[in-house]
Order: sequence, then structure tokens, then C-alpha cells
Amino acid sequence: MEIFRASVALLSLCLFHSCQSETESMCKGNLPSFQHVALNSSVTVPCPVLSAPEMVYRLFKGSDDIFSVSVNNTSISKNNNMPRMDFTVNVADNSTSFILEAVTKNTTALYTCKAQRIFPPPFQEVENKPQTIVFVEERPVKQQAVCQNVSYQFYWVLLGAMVIYGLVMTCIVFFLQIKLRRMDIPFKDRECRRKWQGVQHPTWQGFYIE
Repeated sequence: MEIFRASVALLSLCLFHSCQSETESMCKGNLPSFQHVALNSSVTVPCPVLSAPEMVYRLFKGSDDIFSVSVNNTSISKNNNMPRMDFTVNVADNSTSFILEAVTKNTTALYTCKAQRIFPPPFQEVENKPQTIVFVEERPVKQQAVCQNVSYQFYWVLLGAMVIYGLVMTCIVFFLQIKLRRMDIPFKDRECRRKWQGVQHPTWQGFYIE
């Protein structure tokens, strides 16, 4: 029983750790986010937060630098003219993103957004480089969160089966212990009676005194 309890505890810890590590790696940015969009729609590619008065943002499609903008406190300047691409800054939280408009099948790719702090000196490149996988499909698609697809049904079923097995075995052992205790008392009584009946009492022997 001790081995079974240790196995269940170890499996529970492993399952919890795997769920936590897998969810964190998929939902906290360690892996590229996934955008599944329909043809001729728009898609947002997130970028690093605006953290300096003047910064430059560049968008890469695979390894190709396809678009860049210069951002300061007052304006956004596009360094190349692309009619189906835009850049936005959310003034509430300084979040930034590129917007790909009227996407086509050729838009499907891995996109990386890089940022550089220009002012104030020194010149620095932002370590955070968000990546987004954009997949364009001809028919309309329904967005699904990647984190919702994480499933550990097999491990939960295995853990449940082990718990049920442990409860059944515990009940069986408990029942057998009670039954053995009840059988042990009459056995001891019979042994005591047998020993008592086997004792031979000495006969009374008198003697005659003249």
C-alpha cells in the first residue's frame, strides 16, 4: 500500500508539473502565437512595448525585412510604402503592433517583430522579439485559442484508475483484517479448552496409620 500511495503522489506531481510547464510555454510567449485568418481579412502582429521616446520597429517575414517604421512622441513615420500594411500604438498601455490588411495566400508565414531604442542614447535593441505564425485560408475560419487545445485526458484517466484501484484494495484489506480478527477469538478459546481438558488431576491417595 505504501508503494501504491507513493506512485499516486508521484504521478500527481508529474501531471501538475507537466500541465503547468506546458501551459506556460504555450501561453506566455515562449512559442510563436498562431493567427488563423480568412482570405482578404486583416491580422495583427504584436510588437514590443513602446518604452522610449523614439524607437524603430521592423517586421520580418521569415528572414526578410519587409516593413519598418520610426516612432516618436508625436508621429509615426513609415520607412517604406506598402499599401496593405499599417502600424498602431495603443496609448493606454503603449502596446504596438503591425496590421496586415487584405491578406492573401502568400501572406502565410512566420512573422517576427523587432524593435530598437534610438533615443535617448545609448542605442539598444529590445530583447523581446514577438513571433506570430499567420495562416491564411480561403474559407472563413473560427478562431481557437491554442491554450484550450492542451489536453491531458489520458493522464487524468490513468490517475483516476489508480485512485479507484487503491480504494478497492484498501477496502479489501480492511475487510480481511476484520474477518481474521473475528476468526482468531474462537480459535484461542478452543485452544484454551483443549489444554484445560488435557490436564490430568492426581487421584487422592490416602494412607493408613496404625
